[in-house]
Amino acid sequence: MAAGSRTLWKGAITFGLVHIPVGLHTAAIEEGVDFDWLDKRSMDPVG
Repeated sequence: MAAGSRTLWKGAITFGLVHIPVGLHTAAIEEGVDFDWLDKRSMDPVG
């Protein structure tokens, strides 16, 4: 985990005798997702 990340939620997933602790943390790095459109026939970028 990144230094300074804060746990927003703690819980657990249980399957019979198996107990898995989980936690939800704030994001450490803010990045966007870039989707490129591709021509279906040639797989060249559109535009």
